Amino acid sequence: METVPSQSRLSSLLAWCEAAGASDVHGRGGWPFQMRVHGRLAEVPAERFPAPDDLTLNSWFLDCFSPGLVARVISSPELDASFQHGAIRYRANFSKQRGTQSFSFRVVPQHRLGLGPLQLPESLTDLVREPRGLILVTGPTGQGKSTTLRALIQHLNEAEALRIITIEDPIEYLFTDARSHFEQREVGLDTRSFADGIRNAMRQDPNVIFVGEIRDRDSIWAAMQAAETGHLVLTTLHADSVAQAIGRIREFYPADEHANISSLLARNLNSIICQRLIPNLAGTRTPCLEIMRRDAGTSQAILENDLHRLTGIIEAANHVGMHSFDQYLQELLAAGVVSEETARAFAVNRHRLELALRGIHTHQPILSPDSNR
Repeated sequence: METVPSQSRLSSLLAWCEAAGASDVHGRGGWPFQMRVHGRLAEVPAERFPAPDDLTLNSWFLDCFSPGLVARVISSPELDASFQHGAIRYRANFSKQRGTQSFSFRVVPQHRLGLGPLQLPESLTDLVREPRGLILVTGPTGQGKSTTLRALIQHLNEAEALRIITIEDPIEYLFTDARSHFEQREVGLDTRSFADGIRNAMRQDPNVIFVGEIRDRDSIWAAMQAAETGHLVLTTLHADSVAQAIGRIREFYPADEHANISSLLARNLNSIICQRLIPNLAGTRTPCLEIMRRDAGTSQAILENDLHRLTGIIEAANHVGMHSFDQYLQELLAAGVVSEETARAFAVNRHRLELALRGIHTHQPILSPDSNR
C-alpha cells in the first residue's frame, strides 16, 4: 500500500485541504493547487502552497511514493492508483496536461457510515434483499454513487452471512469481515479487466459481486450473465436518469443485438438508483434520488424499449418504493432540507415543480421524518 509520509510537502498540502473539508485536491505544473469543498471548487492559497512546476511535483512524488509508481506516473499519459495519508485513503489519477504533470486526488471515506448518516432512505436496504439480479447506481462523477453502494454492501456485511467479491480499479474502501466474507480484487493487479474479474468471480462461490464500474460491452455482458446465473450484482454507471441508463447500455451493442440486451435487462435488472448531490440549507450537500424497481410495468417498457414510459410508471408507483427525481426533490423541499431556488435549479421538469409549489399537483409522500436530513 502506497503511504504518504507525514513530514513530506505533499502531506502538508493534503492535511491543509483535509482541515478545510476538501473531498478532492487537484494540481498541475505551473498553476495554483485547487480543492473541492461541498461540491464547490476553490483555490488553495498560493502564499501557503505556491504553484508548482513539473520538477516540484515529481520531487514530491519521489518523496512519497515507491520508485515503481513514480516511474509509471512520469512515463504514462494517465494512471490510476490509490494511497493512504494518515487515516485517510485517496483515489489518485495522474495525468498529463499540455505536456505538464497533473494529478487529481479524491478522498475515499473509510468510516462505516450507514444510510441514515449519509442522508439516504433506509428503504434502500429493501433493494439488496433479493438473492439475485442486477442493481445499478447511476449519476454524474462525484455524486456519491460508490459511497451509496459501500453503505449497502456494509449493511449486507453486518446482516447476512454471504461471500462478497469486489472488483475495483483501484480498490478504494477496505471492508472488514463481519458476518460476511470478502475478497477484494484490483483490476491490473489481481485481474486483467472488469469482465475477466466478473467471469472468474462466478467460479469462486460468490453470493454478491460488486463491480466498481461497468465501462464497456464486455463488462456489461459479464455483469448481466452473473445476474442471470443467480448472483446479486451491484455496480455503477454514468447516467442521469433511469431511461438514460438503459439507453446507454443498449448503445454499447450493435442494433441487431438490442432486442437480446433488452430481454436480459427486463429479466435481470432489479433496480436503478439515480443519484445527485444537491446543495442543502445546512451548507453541505444532500442526495436526491430517482429509484426504479422491477415490476411488470417497468419490465415490459424495457423489453419493448419504450423508455419514455418509465418516468410515468415510476411516478405512479411510489407506494411500492419507486419515485422520480422531481418527486424526491419536492419532498426535500417540503422537509426544509433544500431551498426553492435550489429545487428550481435542479428540477428535471420545472413546470411541474411550479405547479406543485402552487399546490396544483401533489403525490403520495415518499420520505419519513428524518433528523439527519
